[in-house]
Amino acid sequence: MKIRLQIGVTAAFTTIAVLMLGITVAFLYESNRTLALQTAHNQMETARKITVESLVNVITPVRKIVATTADLVNAFPDAISQPRGGEIMASQINGHSQIYGLFFGFQNDGRFFQVVQIPEGLKTFGPHDSVIPDKSKIVYRSVDYDYSGGMLDTFLYQSSWGKVTGQEQSAVTYDPRNRAWYKGAQGNDDVFISPFYTFNSTGKPGVTFAKRVLNPDGSLMGVVGADLTLEKVTEILSNIRIGAEGRVFLLGFQNRVIAYAGPQGIDGNSSFFTVGNQKASDPIVTNAILKWSQKPEVFFEFVDEKDGKKYLASAAIVPGLFGMAPVLGLIVPEDEFIGAIKATTKYVLKISGAIFIFTIILIAVISRMMSRQLNIVAAEAEKIGRFDLGGDFRMTSHIYEVSALSSAIANMKVSLKSFGAYVPTDLVKSIVSNGNPVEIGGEARDLSIMFTDIEGFTAKTENYSPTELARELSNYFAAMEHQITANGNGTIDKYIGDAIMAFWNAPSDDPDHVDHACRAALACRLAGRQLNSISQESKLFPLYTRFGLHTDRVVVGNVGSEHRLQYTALGGAVNLASRIEGLNKMYGTRILASDAIARRASDNFLLRYVDLVMPVGTSSPLAIYELIGDKSDTSNRLCNIAEQQIEIAAWDACMALYLDHRWAEAHAAFSAHIADATTPKLVEIYIARCRAFTTNPPPKDWDGINHLSSK
Repeated sequence: MKIRLQIGVTAAFTTIAVLMLGITVAFLYESNRTLALQTAHNQMETARKITVESLVNVITPVRKIVATTADLVNAFPDAISQPRGGEIMASQINGHSQIYGLFFGFQNDGRFFQVVQIPEGLKTFGPHDSVIPDKSKIVYRSVDYDYSGGMLDTFLYQSSWGKVTGQEQSAVTYDPRNRAWYKGAQGNDDVFISPFYTFNSTGKPGVTFAKRVLNPDGSLMGVVGADLTLEKVTEILSNIRIGAEGRVFLLGFQNRVIAYAGPQGIDGNSSFFTVGNQKASDPIVTNAILKWSQKPEVFFEFVDEKDGKKYLASAAIVPGLFGMAPVLGLIVPEDEFIGAIKATTKYVLKISGAIFIFTIILIAVISRMMSRQLNIVAAEAEKIGRFDLGGDFRMTSHIYEVSALSSAIANMKVSLKSFGAYVPTDLVKSIVSNGNPVEIGGEARDLSIMFTDIEGFTAKTENYSPTELARELSNYFAAMEHQITANGNGTIDKYIGDAIMAFWNAPSDDPDHVDHACRAALACRLAGRQLNSISQESKLFPLYTRFGLHTDRVVVGNVGSEHRLQYTALGGAVNLASRIEGLNKMYGTRILASDAIARRASDNFLLRYVDLVMPVGTSSPLAIYELIGDKSDTSNRLCNIAEQQIEIAAWDACMALYLDHRWAEAHAAFSAHIADATTPKLVEIYIARCRAFTTNPPPKDWDGINHLSSK
């Protein structure tokens, strides 16, 4: 028989709780009625003092920061419009979570500079309500002149000052001189405090502290302002709220609630009062405000007609806050104040202690029954979290929920095994361990990218059986994949017909991604030779693979739609790597690499200069190199290093004559070298060029670039 975990545990805990509460409440009910009122008055009085102190502690730093910033602008008026001024403003409000933003607006031209601390949970921001870049903590906003003399509204997102995460620009529609806080501060030497209003950027209520700054001639330079969010005030009220059903509220002009904390929360239903631009539905507060409005008293009582409960309330004016004298009110059900009397408390403690011991024993028995199997399930879930999917998981249990959970874990393990065949292993581990939903987006980072292509594949497979082709091509892909993942844990982006796109340094960091990409290309070349040697009876083999390598900064991440994503790399570097692979066909080479690869890999690998080309669709010339071997391969497994070094030296000597425009000597040197060359087609290209240049030399300003006319 299987027992439902929820029914069994709930029944046991409910029985114990009802027993304990019944005995305690029945004994204390009569003795606590008198003490309740006095306790309530004392706690409310204490809460009011704490609230006033806390609110003053919140407001005082804001006043000081506004005044300090105004003094700074007055002393260094040009600094506030510079990035250094933004850094100073950011440091001013750092650590003051109650301050949403610090800013300054100029009187003469409406320029505006602001630093905003992005509130937690805020997903969008800016003029177009754009998604906030990942890891962004602050925004530096500037309404300033651009290079053309016009005005531009710029939002610079940063994780911390100086570490930019994104930027957004738009036409200027904002003029600080039209804002209420700006106008209010113009004719006021002291710090001006605006009425509560809703911030456009967050949709939440707050208040602005502002102070004017004058020029030496007494004219208005501008106004410094700081936004104080109402959330900090609400947090203070929540901290002093008495009991689970207690309410705290702050009244402004015309008894309008400007802050509220209570069990009802804030929703969109209409009611007696409003917090910011939102209605608060709590009839208990409504009744208290009506009662106090009719007869203002520090302490009063009322009975709610709906629930029939009696409530104790206190309301009094708190002078000097937010530029007005708000009313602080506290409401607590009378039932909350059932403080223990010493004589009865001792007796109740004995009873409660006995019940508590009994409860602990009972809970321990029940917990032990469940914990054994739950620990097994948790251990298996932890293994899955590390993407350790080895072995099968089977567990039986008499508890229904535990049995269902173990079945779900087993099914998830099987599903993840299948899922891992379609997605890079490192990416799957990241998804499983992170626990967050996969979203569209990417990051810019340096990748080493490799494209492969099989020479003459289309012609060889025209009359090939699709089933047989798929099987033999899968063997080829398996060999290539093994070498790509074995060298630096490369990521296979996709299979494109007979071609492979792979990259290194994503999703896992790989500081040696260039070397790993080069080593993987050489290993794939060797694996292809081995396949050719053991697949002599196959119609498909022998196969000859060409490789293209390039490294540069690209965007890598999740691309696609909401329902179908692909982890891939995007950018010009990807296209360039594909173009480099295609150049092998022209030069008769197997592995071509860009100069970006060559610069970082030349210490560890044998490379030789091939040509300076201008691929179709590009605007900059590209030096390409042939990757020949790995200098650390002392076994000569990938190539005979000694022989290749001799050939490269001979090639370099020929190229030196060619690059020195000594066409006849270069022609003779290339002609002598071709007999020993491993890539005779490449040598023939240069022989033909030298022959042509001997007859018709290029102009003196010839740049040596081979301008390609096709991909």
